[in-house]
Amino acid sequence: MEQPQHWHNLSIQETFDVLESKNQGLTAHEAERRLDQYGPNQFGEGKRTSRFEILLAQIKNPLVYVLMAAALISLIAGKNIDAIVISIIIIINTLIGYFQEYRAEAALEALMARAAPEAVVVRKPEGRDDYIEMNIPASELVPGDILLLSEGAKVPADARLIEAYNFEVDEAMLTGESFSVPKTKEVIDGEKPVAERRNLVYGGTVITRGRGRAIIYATGANTEMGEIATLIMETEKAVSPLQIQTADLGKKLGILAVSVASITVLIGLIVALELHEMFLFGLASAVSSIPEGLPAVMSITLTVGVNRMAKQNALIRRLPAVDTLGAASVICSDKTGTLTTNKMTVQIFVVGKKQIQVTGVGYKPYGEFHLEGETVDPCAHQDIHLALKIGTLCNDARLIHHPDDQEKWEIRGDPTEAALVVAAAKADCFRETAEDDLPRIDEIPFNSADKYMVTFHQDDEENTAYAFVKGAPEKILSMCQFIQINGKVKPLSEEMSQSIDDENHELASEALRVLGLAYKKITHDQIGSIKESIEKDQERSLTFVGLAGMMDPPRPEVHDAVQRCKNAGIRVIMATGDHKLTAQAIGHQVGILEEGDQVITGAEMDKLDDDALDKVLESTSVFARVAPHHKHRLVGSLQRHGYVVGMTGDGVNDAPALQAAEIGIAMGISGTDVTKETAEMILTDDNFASIVNAVEEGRVIFKNVQKVVKFLLATNIGEDLTLILSLILFASKGLIISPVQILWVNLVTDGILDVTLAMEPKEADVMEEPPRKTGARIIDKGILFNILLVASIMAGGTLLMYQRAANGGDQAYAQTIVFSTLAMFQVFNALNCRSRTISFFKMPLLRNPYLLVAIISSILLQLFAVYVPFMQNALGTSPLRLADWGIILLVTSTIFIVDEIRKQIQRQLKIKKTISHKPI
Repeated sequence: MEQPQHWHNLSIQETFDVLESKNQGLTAHEAERRLDQYGPNQFGEGKRTSRFEILLAQIKNPLVYVLMAAALISLIAGKNIDAIVISIIIIINTLIGYFQEYRAEAALEALMARAAPEAVVVRKPEGRDDYIEMNIPASELVPGDILLLSEGAKVPADARLIEAYNFEVDEAMLTGESFSVPKTKEVIDGEKPVAERRNLVYGGTVITRGRGRAIIYATGANTEMGEIATLIMETEKAVSPLQIQTADLGKKLGILAVSVASITVLIGLIVALELHEMFLFGLASAVSSIPEGLPAVMSITLTVGVNRMAKQNALIRRLPAVDTLGAASVICSDKTGTLTTNKMTVQIFVVGKKQIQVTGVGYKPYGEFHLEGETVDPCAHQDIHLALKIGTLCNDARLIHHPDDQEKWEIRGDPTEAALVVAAAKADCFRETAEDDLPRIDEIPFNSADKYMVTFHQDDEENTAYAFVKGAPEKILSMCQFIQINGKVKPLSEEMSQSIDDENHELASEALRVLGLAYKKITHDQIGSIKESIEKDQERSLTFVGLAGMMDPPRPEVHDAVQRCKNAGIRVIMATGDHKLTAQAIGHQVGILEEGDQVITGAEMDKLDDDALDKVLESTSVFARVAPHHKHRLVGSLQRHGYVVGMTGDGVNDAPALQAAEIGIAMGISGTDVTKETAEMILTDDNFASIVNAVEEGRVIFKNVQKVVKFLLATNIGEDLTLILSLILFASKGLIISPVQILWVNLVTDGILDVTLAMEPKEADVMEEPPRKTGARIIDKGILFNILLVASIMAGGTLLMYQRAANGGDQAYAQTIVFSTLAMFQVFNALNCRSRTISFFKMPLLRNPYLLVAIISSILLQLFAVYVPFMQNALGTSPLRLADWGIILLVTSTIFIVDEIRKQIQRQLKIKKTISHKPI
């Protein structure tokens, strides 16, 4: 059968015709045939990455290739211990990456779990002549099936409503709407976004009110939810900047290792050293050129960052993505539940010509009532108290105190009604107590067409009754003849009515949902006639009490968090399925929307091609009425602009965009399983402010990686220069250091110190710098200059120490001097690398106790290698005098002194640059 583009444009009969079905439903035989044709009502498997492919991807890393070559060369040369150590590093690094990245199946399983497991349909079973209601597995649903839908159920597939009775659906997980959406069976004309197709229901959404019947038009991958699953499967995951830099560094180190080893062997052969000896020396120089511990150190650095982030409510799911937050230049955030609380809250009451502000957010019944800036007791003001009483009694929602957590409150029912119940509870007017005093005896349920609800309550003390009414303000006003002001009932003049209407529009323009509140005092015998009068739209004698303005408010901490992002050079964009007016208001409140910024809708995005979207993006901070594919396009456009994108979200609708972004950030409390499994990071407190803390930690991680790399390369290049120059300058005297001593310095001394630099705490100015560019390298020009400076001093100082020691003719003694000099150069270099700009003397050593322990351990191990007889035999060392150590410390401290001078010069230049850029 041919599928139309817009099911909401079709009448019920046209839908039956297109789907070749009828109101009675399908026969069992026809349903079976369609199941074969369309397949089960579940999401396709897509292209899965096998476990072996994930494992292989960890090994396909240039740096790992270099380490494998080093292990092989060590094995061939008989250096079995070195080969084993390097192999263990490769294995550990591979396993960490494998277990962190294997999560694709989990995302699909979570999506499938969102689908309703069973459904109620009308079918004609085999062997029967009639059509009956029957429960079937949701996976067996087919287009043309007639669904029976009731309150509290999950919709199992996309369907067109054919009956709807007070029918409302929570579509927040699909559209971002904060409110339950009233549904209708009537035709919806024109092109409409998903959120405005009021005669359609979508698989995975939840029915919050009423009942209905619908005919299924899409199942499985063809549903809105299925399309999201397809997007997740088809989206290629962005690569972490640190992964890119590590791969690039690995290639360069491989070239460096081969070059140094080749040059060393070539020079040795030119100066006529023995081939066997030069092979071992070349091996040692190759290993000294390769920072074997770099992959493991990077993993440790990231793990340390993960632990720090976890303490700040940010749980990392994918290790290499930790640093990406530090590179994030834009955070594209959903509104509902991310920037806002996702809990409707009454903000204001307008009663008796007064505006009463209500504080507090969420469902906790704690807050104050303010009149003209002063805190007031709502129970002492008749009009406020009556408005609260009407709001909580003319209501079907319930506020529940969690039995296991005294600080946790939950609601049952419609979010809008819940807001009124919570507002009353803030005044100690709990619904259960109010109902004891005024029990409900009759009602007119809310109807989305009539837009009001009425409840009737018996007052035994006064032997009378009340009709409490709430609904759309214009509807409530049309039913009122009187108004209560300061406890007194007065006639509702046309001027007063207009003033209330103006107030309503003003509140609505501020993105508040507004309800009118009214009542009528009656006798018990009048209930029937009043009810009939209201239902016939003939009632005009109610007393108007006031307006209640509510909204899903911004989280209190979000404004400051957004400002911190901006101060750090990070752009914040809101992308929501909510209305343009609401999005605009929230954008202004949290500081995302500034003067000159524009708001565009999903419908407007549809009219823009990618080039046009890219042009308007720079001046657009809020996107409203967007569907999942709009968010997906938005991430793509941002990436074309060169942004590193962090995408936050909690609903299923956010999953594809989270998958496409460099780092997806899911909400841990309100987030769906889909977003949690798709995201790299989960905020365990659902707090947007935690993102900023995570960004800060991400920047610290990258800086610490730079510190480790700078330390390793400075010492390794220093060793390489020493080895090459020694062959040129002192070839006649033999090797100035033995291969095994080189390996000791490279594997033991470096291996202890480098890890501890990953533990460095954050520096004060880390959030005062703009995000690093996507193409920024771990080794920039400044670090490269510093590396070459330190390496040159290290090589020069070591060669001078050898020349002095070799004059005595004791080669073992001279080699021990060189061996110890290189080791102590590493210690001073570790002190240098704690910060690129801050002096060592302004960074107490106890701020990083791990480094202090590592320095002490390195020195003790070096003494062990020099003075213990067993080690003297293994390494070819001889004891040194105290005077020798004094000279070694004097020479090796030069790199510390020179780098302190460099830091001071760099700080002065930075100060001058800052002053020159200040406005006069």
